[in-house]
Amino acid sequence: MNLLMIIGLVGTPIAGTQFGLDYGRAIWGAPQVEWTPIEMALPLEQTSGNFQLLLDNEPLADHLARNSLTALGSEGLAYFVTPEMVRVRLNNWPQIQAWKAQLLHMAVYSALGLGVSLTCLIVGLVEFFRQTPEPRRRPPEAQAARPVRRRDPSVF
Repeated sequence: MNLLMIIGLVGTPIAGTQFGLDYGRAIWGAPQVEWTPIEMALPLEQTSGNFQLLLDNEPLADHLARNSLTALGSEGLAYFVTPEMVRVRLNNWPQIQAWKAQLLHMAVYSALGLGVSLTCLIVGLVEFFRQTPEPRRRPPEAQAARPVRRRDPSVF
């Protein structure tokens, strides 16, 4: 075995696994991660830094604070809408896309490592199978200890 083949044998599974993980997470990631889960919807006060919802040119939070909003229940009865009733689900699509871009950026480097490892493996295998085995030679002291027999050319 030569050094290039060893580098390829070790590097290919490591870089290949890393590339597969990075690329897979970026492409197939968890579905519906863009929106805040409905169970974790945020109160209106916590989202005031992201957006402001206006009702008749006045923030919705002000309407809720002075109980100026009413709604009809399923029985047809009217009730006041309180701030505790209002929940917000945020769309985190830009942050998710930035995260996916980071994963793809890392996938480029792991793909580079995979390519280098595969190249080392292929070159190492070519060199391994190209080398002709050297004939075995006896050590000099073994040759000196045994007398050399010569064939007599007259004897068949």
